[in-house]
Amino acid sequence: MRFSKCNVETWKLLSIVLKTWITSYWIVSKMVEAVTRAQKNGETSSPSFSFTPLPYLSSKQTDTDLKAFERRLTEVITCLRPGTIRWRIILVVASICTAIGAWQWINDPLTSASQVSFLDSLLNHIFFTMSSLILGLLFLTGIHKRVVAPAIITQRTRVVLADFNMSCDETGKLILRPRPTNS
Repeated sequence: MRFSKCNVETWKLLSIVLKTWITSYWIVSKMVEAVTRAQKNGETSSPSFSFTPLPYLSSKQTDTDLKAFERRLTEVITCLRPGTIRWRIILVVASICTAIGAWQWINDPLTSASQVSFLDSLLNHIFFTMSSLILGLLFLTGIHKRVVAPAIITQRTRVVLADFNMSCDETGKLILRPRPTNS
């Protein structure tokens, strides 16, 4: 199996997200352990969460990681754009062909006067029938997801980045938000 640059970059991005998820899972598991320990000891108040956090990165390391993440995210989104444009063109052409065929089918005097059966009417208008089948097959194979693939990636990335007080635009550039104040 051949991997393109886009696939490799996608896996790198997913590995970063997975590392983030593992870190979050570790923190949550420590919190659950503290709650369980408090319940076993019969404490009714909220337990104090005393665990050693993961080591923080220096500012320089954080900047480097954020730049690398942003670079990979923009590469993944940029790599998806040409394919997305192709799928959009295919969807528009199939939709226009179906609309033209439907217009001809509806305006056919034999069809509107109910002089032929539904199946015969479809066989008389093979252009409409074939374009409708092709459009249906395109939707069954997931063209609706391929048309908006970059938007799906950016939306899912925004959901993950929201936990870290960040976001990203449609091109994959990171948007850093100010830290919330504890007041």
